[in-house]
Amino acid sequence: MKLIDEWKQWHKFWSIRLQAAGVAILTLVQGFPDALVSVWSTLPTDITAAFPASTVKWIGIAVLVCGVGARVVQQDKLHAGMGGESGPGVSGDGNRDLQQPADKP
Repeated sequence: MKLIDEWKQWHKFWSIRLQAAGVAILTLVQGFPDALVSVWSTLPTDITAAFPASTVKWIGIAVLVCGVGARVVQQDKLHAGMGGESGPGVSGDGNRDLQQPADKP
C-alpha cells in the first residue's frame, strides 16, 4: 500500500472535509429522522416551501461528490514549505511505498 506524501495533513484536505460533512448529513437523514424533522421545522417557511424535506438527502450526496472533485484540485496552503511542488491535490507524485523510507527511491 502506498500513501501520499502529505498523509499526516489529511485533516486539512478539502476532499476529506467535504466527505465527512456529506457522511454526517446522510447519517442524520438515515439514523435520526426525528432530529431532521426538528431541524427542518426551525427553518424559515420560505426555505422549507422552496425545498422538500427529501432535498437534504440529495444535499448530502452532492457534498460527497464535491469531496471527490476537491481531491483533484491543488490546495496551495498544503504546499507551503514544501518547495512549491505540484500534483493532484497535494505535492509530489502522490505515491510513497510504506516499506521504503521517503529518502530512498
